[in-house]
Amino acid sequence: MKIYVLEVIMGSPDSLCIETIGVYSTKKNALRALSKLPAETIEVVYNIETFEVDVEPRDVFEDSYDEVKSLMDKGVIDQLVGEDGRFYYVLTDMGKEMAKAMKKKKEDDNS
Repeated sequence: MKIYVLEVIMGSPDSLCIETIGVYSTKKNALRALSKLPAETIEVVYNIETFEVDVEPRDVFEDSYDEVKSLMDKGVIDQLVGEDGRFYYVLTDMGKEMAKAMKKKKEDDNS
């Protein structure tokens, strides 16, 4: 059996937070819930993750480890552990500059 987890990903110039905001039995229900949420912005995006029920846990780094490690190796992001024990990724000074450049490019493209 599959379940569909709806997440909100919120970013600021120096941090990123991912929160689960809903769990659904079908992708259709997850998409319906997603359609009722406020529009995505540069700071807020949504994601639907699919999980198999009662299977071995997946390695969170399996799919994205190389990409995250690459960004860390390049000095774009740093990984921190918050007081709540969760992992957080923060932009370095270089990452902040890259984000500013990307935001400016997107604004210029929309003009």
